[in-house]
Amino acid sequence: MNKTQIFFFFAVLLNMVYLLITFIFFFYLESPLMNSNNSDYLTFYNAGLIVIEDPINLYNSSLYLFPFRYLPISAYFFTPFSLLGLKLGFFFYQIFNFVLNLAVIYLIYKILQIFVNTEKNVNINYKLNKFKNIFDELDNESILHHSGIFLIMLPQFMNYFLGQINIVVSFFILISLFYFLKNDLRYDLIGGLFLGISISFKPSLILLLPFTFLLNYNRQNNKMEFQFKRTIVRLFGSIFPIILSGLFLVIYPEMINGFIEVNLTGEYTYNIGGDLEINPSFSLTRNLLILFQLLKIEFNSFVVFIIITLLFYLPIFILFIFSNTSQNQLINGYFAGISIMLLVYFDSWPHHIVVLAPFLIFFVLLERDFDRFIFFKYVYYLVAFLILAFWIIFYLTYEIFPLNLGGLILLLLIYYILVVYYRNKVKLNSK
Repeated sequence: MNKTQIFFFFAVLLNMVYLLITFIFFFYLESPLMNSNNSDYLTFYNAGLIVIEDPINLYNSSLYLFPFRYLPISAYFFTPFSLLGLKLGFFFYQIFNFVLNLAVIYLIYKILQIFVNTEKNVNINYKLNKFKNIFDELDNESILHHSGIFLIMLPQFMNYFLGQINIVVSFFILISLFYFLKNDLRYDLIGGLFLGISISFKPSLILLLPFTFLLNYNRQNNKMEFQFKRTIVRLFGSIFPIILSGLFLVIYPEMINGFIEVNLTGEYTYNIGGDLEINPSFSLTRNLLILFQLLKIEFNSFVVFIIITLLFYLPIFILFIFSNTSQNQLINGYFAGISIMLLVYFDSWPHHIVVLAPFLIFFVLLERDFDRFIFFKYVYYLVAFLILAFWIIFYLTYEIFPLNLGGLILLLLIYYILVVYYRNKVKLNSK
């Protein structure tokens, strides 16, 4: 085996070590860091039971260690694990996550394969006729290397350790992208359904939806082009799971206030600041809200969230529309949507990087001609291995400096890179 193959198999083993450490803490230790009575998984375990026994209280925060923030239908996903009991369910849930990690690597390969087969004018030399090619073709070493990085990045450990859902979300997002890239009406519906499932697990991913619209500016005839039929099919597929969840809110209107409180007001979040609502989120919105509290500025959390979202969302989306119509436009549209979500939503944590990671990898593998590529690679590795360190530093220093600026700076750098990337695309297309 060459060095890259050895590294990948080491990465698989290290990912298993992450899982083993998680099991030791959950099953055998009473550590304040994490144990069977202090884990994010308890939220999903309880939701899986409440949704079948007492659905009206699904968003009753008093029933959870941490509130359930997701759409009602997502709770049914956890029911099979919940019915196994807390500890057995946790064990199988984490094994399931490990398998999904490997499935995510396979989906990265399949998406790259579609890209290579459809974008003939792109200067890349990957040989992807079969999945095993990423292991035995020298031209594919970078794919294997970054697949290993995906498995060993520290947010992976945090996702296991906390019993979180980001691997599940990443899996469904990539399936949706895979079907959209097939460029066919029937697959648009399937891709939309999987994207809707992703949004059910993480409602803030609704920000990703406009990037899937088939809308772009054609400079040759100076007209905006909009593939109405396919866009409507994608939109219908995406909102169908959301509509199913909406039926719960119609049947049980008491759910509505609870859902709004835990998702759109910034309330019921993790707080370590006593009278000040301080938590280690590295989102711009959360850091500004903490700053406003310190300065004793009165504010409405939802209004702050909307303003910041519009300020960061609209420039990227406009540049996106005017960039190009190639396959990597959609791939990088997902990248932009998820990056903005992490930047603007109230609570963004290191384990959420697992959702962003495949798109960092796609950018590294497909955008080597980008003039800031080397700079992006530095940011990529910092996100993979230092964002958790910034989170730890916050815990050590929040009584003196209660802002998580390290993680925020990395997100702002990603946003800056995307702006430069799309600006360059627009300039190129205008020539």
